[in-house]
Amino acid sequence: METRSAASGRRPPVRLRLPPQVRTRQILDAALAVFCERGYAAARMDDIAAAAGLSKGGLYAHFASKDEVFEALLSRLLAPPALVPPPQPWEPAQWVDWLLDALYDHFAEPGLRAGLRLLVAESERVPALVAQWHGQVVQPYVEALGALLAQGLPAGRDGRPPLLAREPWLVLAPAVQGLLMQTVLPPGLALGDARLRSAHRDLLLALMTPDARPA
Repeated sequence: METRSAASGRRPPVRLRLPPQVRTRQILDAALAVFCERGYAAARMDDIAAAAGLSKGGLYAHFASKDEVFEALLSRLLAPPALVPPPQPWEPAQWVDWLLDALYDHFAEPGLRAGLRLLVAESERVPALVAQWHGQVVQPYVEALGALLAQGLPAGRDGRPPLLAREPWLVLAPAVQGLLMQTVLPPGLALGDARLRSAHRDLLLALMTPDARPA
């Protein structure tokens, strides 16, 4: 039997106070596991709090609702890579290689595929949240990419901006298509990264400069 002095000497465990950004990352990691296991509709804030090792009140100190958690998770997992252009002036092949390095390195991150699976599974249930993520994260990136292309590529003979500057989503489409196929198809059916990237490079060079021939 424990003595009174030993029992009284015990102290309740002290909850470690983490920096907000670290705690937020833990919450979103827990939310991803809960959403993937239960689906968005069945998941509860209580489930996310328990998975993160927090009280429900502790979770609400960071996020006001499940919608906010889901939106933050999409923004973290499916954020596009940073746009830091190569030194000016740049040749088309230099620019393409710079962009594809950033895209394919980013798409290789494990969390991105988990986020894409979640987006595909839940997009019909939470269309407003997906639209908000697209408007706040994806669309500004595509517009910035178009502006960068308009600055770096010569105008066409008719004076119009080049096709990729007018429709910058075309720059990303092959990589996004490849990522989607690699995410949803069984192993062996989707194109491998090397073939996908090589074809992507050839396509961009052909669209950027009609007279160019892939190296």
